[in-house]
Amino acid sequence: MTTNRDPGRIDEDRGLLAAARRGDEHAFGRLIEHHRGGLELYCELMLGCPARAHQAVHETLLRGWRELDRVDPHAPARIWLYRLATGVCLEDPDRTD
Repeated sequence: MTTNRDPGRIDEDRGLLAAARRGDEHAFGRLIEHHRGGLELYCELMLGCPARAHQAVHETLLRGWRELDRVDPHAPARIWLYRLATGVCLEDPDRTD
């Protein structure tokens, strides 16, 4: 079993991210599937509501697709996605502190 922190997963994610940066939507989808579950949990912990967390993940993924050209190709995709998710959650007006 691999985890998001396994070197093999990181290398695979980098390859998928590079392909997504070239416009490969399928590669972006595969990259997202590696991290969606963790993002859902992370956003739910930040927001305290499963429905708002789901919306936050959706917004995170939209931003990710739009900002592919801005991501450092050498940075782990996981860190990039969680940074995006953090920003989305912090912008939520109903976020519990």
